[in-house]
Amino acid sequence: MHAHDRHRQLLRVAIEVFARNGFSGTKTKDIAAAAGVSEAILFRHFATKEDLYLAILDMQAGKAALEQSNRQLQAFMDARDDAGLFHALAGQIFASFSKDPAFHRLMVYASLEGHLLANLFRERFVLPTGELLGKYIAQRQKEGAFRRCDPRAAVMFAVGSIVHFAMSRHVFGFKRPPHGDEAVLDELVGLVLGALTAAETPSPGALGPIRKIQKGIHAKSS
Repeated sequence: MHAHDRHRQLLRVAIEVFARNGFSGTKTKDIAAAAGVSEAILFRHFATKEDLYLAILDMQAGKAALEQSNRQLQAFMDARDDAGLFHALAGQIFASFSKDPAFHRLMVYASLEGHLLANLFRERFVLPTGELLGKYIAQRQKEGAFRRCDPRAAVMFAVGSIVHFAMSRHVFGFKRPPHGDEAVLDELVGLVLGALTAAETPSPGALGPIRKIQKGIHAKSS
């Protein structure tokens, strides 16, 4: 097998084995055996496990692909096209889960096990896009288009709802909704936009009685 093809084959096998067994349950010899090669060949392509993890991320989306995705989002931001922005974001996220569910299953394992790969994934994929969206939401708040709220919480709400749906479909195997995936994504985007443009939440003082009740419930349960 050509070196480039062998490299990609080893990465695909590593993703599948990690996604099936988790990190703690996978040894390099397991990956080599599943790929039909010796550990020596595996280490020839990836000298360390960190090299392997970085290569997995590069295979998922290289620097050029990430920059292109963010340029697409930035174009909608420059045009102040809020609906277009969140539809594009939803499309990117859902397409990623649909294209490579094994990779995202792997990320679930990485997060649950507190693995290095989860941190690398967060630094490369999550934080740059999250910061981009957070700055945009803050700008739209200044312009009066969005309600006042913590931009970081708004990003978590927007991205989290879309990721949850994509994960339920392509990682956990939930059935396709009756009206189709696109219809659900449209609904989610509508909910996000509705929340961002809704009336202000009650002031902290108005929430005092509710918080007292919550504290009482928490004290009883403790």
